[in-house]
Amino acid sequence: MLCQKLFGLVCCCLAFSSNLTSLLCNYWLVNFGSDLFNEGTWQRCTNSTCIRLTGREYILAINGMVILSTCMLVFGIVLSFLTFFDSRVGCVTASLAACILEVLSVILLFTGLLVYTTATIYNILNSTYKFDWALVLSWISVTLLIVAGTSHCLVHKATPQTSYESMQEGDAINCRG
Repeated sequence: MLCQKLFGLVCCCLAFSSNLTSLLCNYWLVNFGSDLFNEGTWQRCTNSTCIRLTGREYILAINGMVILSTCMLVFGIVLSFLTFFDSRVGCVTASLAACILEVLSVILLFTGLLVYTTATIYNILNSTYKFDWALVLSWISVTLLIVAGTSHCLVHKATPQTSYESMQEGDAINCRG
């Protein structure tokens, strides 16, 4: 179980760092044609001149989803550290809370990346545009989050039941639902 906790923590930390790196970089989309440029979700850079992206509202939605996903990952990392101390509040263990945050984070990130990919695929298929390493790094982050969430869910399932609350006759506490 210690290996699962450590594996979940490492995957969560790697997902956070790759998510943050891809969010801050301008290499989601590149054009190797006559108008050489690289573009992220914040700006487009050509010949060391960068301009802010405007007029595409889906970019704002993508930025919001990726930022919210990254914020959830910060709390997921804190809860991943708490799994080593077997922290719990009632029936909710730190590993279950970390799993929930990682699942919510991967849903937001996956949705944002899916919107970006489907909105720009026409440019990729019909011109000299190419997806670049920052977008690939975000998709790797999705995979790492799925692995981390699964690992923390398995840790929660393997956590032994302890209940120190006084129980009346007929009362039942079932933390496994």
